[in-house]
Amino acid sequence: MTAEKRAHNRIEPKELSAHITIKRPPDEELLTHGTVVDISYSGIKIKLDSPIIAETNDKITIDMKLPQSGIPITIHGVVKHRLPDSQCGIYFGDLHPEESVDDLMFECVMHAD
Repeated sequence: MTAEKRAHNRIEPKELSAHITIKRPPDEELLTHGTVVDISYSGIKIKLDSPIIAETNDKITIDMKLPQSGIPITIHGVVKHRLPDSQCGIYFGDLHPEESVDDLMFECVMHAD
């Protein structure tokens, strides 16, 4: 098996839920909930709770609470991949400086399987 060639390792937090807003032009907004499958410094994979189809390049906002401290955070990104089972890959690497993701990543590591 070949190793993934990623700049950042993925972390799989336990039962981290999120409120998700998908925005489409001109002003359509879809709301749903989901669970974080994995996260890295540049992206996040979400499993949506409802059958809403996230389209590639949809703008997305993910609101969640840090797993240990309960501090609310918001991540803005773009859907890059549509995956089976209502999952989607979201890229946010250019939208948030790495330092701003540090607390989230630290708590996800502490809360991982």
